[in-house]
Amino acid sequence: MIERRYLNPKLEMMSRQDILNLQFRRLRELLERGYHTNPFYRRLYEKHRVSPDDIKSLEDFRHKIPPITKKDLLNDQEEFPPYGSRVGIPKEKTSLINLTSGTSGIGQEVHCLSSLDVEVSSTGFLWQCRWAGLEVADRIFFTIPVALPIAGLWLIRGAEKYGLNHFQVATYDGVAKLKLMKRFSPHCLVAVPAYINRLSVLCRENDFVPTRDFSDLRVILTAAEAYTLTWLHEMEKFWGARIFEWYGSTQAAGTHMFCCESGVYRDDSRRGMLHNLEHRVVLEVLDRNTGEPVKSGEEGEIFVTVLFREAFPSIRFKTDDRARFMDVCECDCGRPFAGVEAGTIARYDDMIKMKAMNVWPEAVDAIIFDHPEIEEYNGRVFTDERGREQVVASLEFRRDCTLSSAERIAILRNTSHKLKERVGVTMDLEEVGYGTLPRFEFKVRRWTDERRKDRVVLRYTEK
Repeated sequence: MIERRYLNPKLEMMSRQDILNLQFRRLRELLERGYHTNPFYRRLYEKHRVSPDDIKSLEDFRHKIPPITKKDLLNDQEEFPPYGSRVGIPKEKTSLINLTSGTSGIGQEVHCLSSLDVEVSSTGFLWQCRWAGLEVADRIFFTIPVALPIAGLWLIRGAEKYGLNHFQVATYDGVAKLKLMKRFSPHCLVAVPAYINRLSVLCRENDFVPTRDFSDLRVILTAAEAYTLTWLHEMEKFWGARIFEWYGSTQAAGTHMFCCESGVYRDDSRRGMLHNLEHRVVLEVLDRNTGEPVKSGEEGEIFVTVLFREAFPSIRFKTDDRARFMDVCECDCGRPFAGVEAGTIARYDDMIKMKAMNVWPEAVDAIIFDHPEIEEYNGRVFTDERGREQVVASLEFRRDCTLSSAERIAILRNTSHKLKERVGVTMDLEEVGYGTLPRFEFKVRRWTDERRKDRVVLRYTEK
């Protein structure tokens, strides 16, 4: 029998109805505050002829309160630069500015936080630490960078609050990370699935045996990508550690869904679940066609409403994330928190996560097609034979292009530099012959993501 590790026993042992009642009280307070103090929401709700007094239930909330989208936020900050009209507190109370981890320009939102927002947001990660079995003074290695995007910041601040000894190793190369792990023997490693893959290959190539060289490692925390159960079992065996997953976003004020002690799978054939912290975030998983909640086990789109944020609380933010809803009865831990299935969250839209960055194809298009000599391109993201995540874009020059070979190489180099600078991802650019790449008559699909396939076939065997 699995030992339950509670962070807040009172909340975690509430009945389902009690937690929903608490959630709705906080939701009503949020709607009142947003309506009366936030120009963005006031305009939106007046446009839709709705006020907080109209919301008597969660069903009213779903049917009457309009959702907001990334495009809404981008338009708002363009009309009211630099932060938009959605900051509902005096500028003297703003404390921290975050950008979403999307590319520069289109796809990248600005989010302001108050000191209280920063304080509360950083406590979300405590739940994962506790449920995963970490203890005060455990050593934790972070491979996710800390910058204007929000993810690394909340993880580190949460680790500090929990009392962990944290190592920020994102700036070191892979082998250097492994050497540091051997020296300090962490209890926990934080990495996205693709980088877990990469470190596994580097271990094999450099004679690191995790169960021998990182003997204290017992927990791996991951997020941001889907993965197969086959890959999961292989990684847990190779590293000698259990894998736990979390979910969060800048719009959701950091992390808010986590695996409990049961982990990311219940047995060899069934996945586990990520529990949503219902007292902090209203989670909706809705059918894209009907807008109605899906049943447990069905797929839908995630909408989030942040109940605690002062400066800009997202209210019914449409994430474009696809997930399989799981009701509380799907997990035997007894907590009153519903959630989604572990390991299967994906995107509805065309955004591709490359090397832990959200990359919008439109941003890449703008940079590549800034050169009139280029007629078409295709890109792909894949894992190479050494487990490294690679991004390659194949470019065709126009048939009538008269540039010399040296001039074409210079354009490729210049474009690659701009992509790294503006998108934040290193891409290998190559020229291919005219007519090599497909043309499009309807929906453009220039990018392919081969990583999940690569991850399934990759194997690690003893030398």
